[in-house]
Amino acid sequence: MSANFWNDPDHLLHIIITILIVDNLWSLYLLLREIRMVYRVVEVPEVISPYLPQELFERMRKYKLHKSWFTVVNTLVFVITIGVIELYFGFYGWLWNLATKCAVAPWMEHETVVSILFILFLSTYMTIKALPGHLYETYCIPSVQTKYYPPLGKRILKEVIEIILWLMVMIVLVLAIVYSFIAFGNYALLGMYLLSIVFTIILILIVPFLIDPCIGHRVPLEESALRTEMERLTEAVGFPIEQVHIIQVNDPNTGSNAFFYGCCCLKRIVIFDTLLLNRGQRNTSDLLPHEVGKGLRDNQVIAVVSHELGHWMHGHFYRAIILFKIHILLTFLLFALCFSHGPIYQAMGFEPGVQPIIVGFVVMFGFVLTPYTTLANFVLLTNTRHFEYQADSFAYELGYDRDLREALLKLYADNLTYPITDPCYSCWNHTHPTILDRLERLESLERGERFS
Repeated sequence: MSANFWNDPDHLLHIIITILIVDNLWSLYLLLREIRMVYRVVEVPEVISPYLPQELFERMRKYKLHKSWFTVVNTLVFVITIGVIELYFGFYGWLWNLATKCAVAPWMEHETVVSILFILFLSTYMTIKALPGHLYETYCIPSVQTKYYPPLGKRILKEVIEIILWLMVMIVLVLAIVYSFIAFGNYALLGMYLLSIVFTIILILIVPFLIDPCIGHRVPLEESALRTEMERLTEAVGFPIEQVHIIQVNDPNTGSNAFFYGCCCLKRIVIFDTLLLNRGQRNTSDLLPHEVGKGLRDNQVIAVVSHELGHWMHGHFYRAIILFKIHILLTFLLFALCFSHGPIYQAMGFEPGVQPIIVGFVVMFGFVLTPYTTLANFVLLTNTRHFEYQADSFAYELGYDRDLREALLKLYADNLTYPITDPCYSCWNHTHPTILDRLERLESLERGERFS
């Protein structure tokens, strides 16, 4: 019975449609919980009220509700309804046939060329399908944050360059995937996993040298009370002060941020200049109007750095990589179980025996593996929030709990991050605990409570 069920394309199609509907309805349920929470809280929480005026909080609240209800409608119409229609009528099989018919020359009939055409057609269709929602979100939902855009000519040039680069990356990726499976079959998955490990190592080696030019340019931490306190802190925990970098970001819309990255001699703490009060400048005349007054005082910056040092001391970078590699391994194992199963392709509208490699990737990662990836994402998010709590505890142990609380409050207000969220929604969507949760945890530490 189960074997017949597993080999029946009609049953598999119903399962895939059910996965699509249930996964998105679960996301909508969580979002509706979030919307209910936003409706219930109409006044700014007392703890953050000195940093966030009621008028600004109300604007943030209206923006949150507007965007959330837009997401509900967009998910119901474009993701669920149109998605079910696509699956039921074999859209992906039809699109592959269209790509095949467009292969007019003999050399274009090779699977790699047809795969590239298929991905180009699919990407174009997805862009058109998402365009109404994108336009509404961009022009009909007024942003709370004041954003400054480059001239129209530069924006168009940037879009064109991004499209060209994306096309180049996609073509190379499709060629690599298709040729790998043609040459090695299912062993290609093992090669891809090993290649991902090598790629991760390469990233660890080269990304520290790419951070500065991609984000901005490094500026020296001048002799000041901030540098003196920074030297004292890093010396106390054994972290080299030379690996604390101040980056003057290029994009004025970049939020206040700091992060730890790397390992061994390549480890570093990166601090955006937007984290510093008035971007670390004494003369505020060169700043944009919305930048004046933003940022943290020196003692608050030190508290944030102590939090980042907590990530280093607890080995969060290594642990996150190991956990992610386990996730990738499990994903590839599940992928290998389903990838060569013909009835899945027939359920998607393909003729028996037609199992395009690139379509297998789209279908498996887009639909079949969704239950696993959703649960795995929950586990990964839970882990990252645990890391944040551990880093906060480290800052507390160094005596920076009060300054860290003030820094968190100021950062949330500067970045216009909405402070209210439903706990269940947060568990499934947020990489960081909410500000109220982090403040409560710090207060609990002061009361002598400990958490596993």
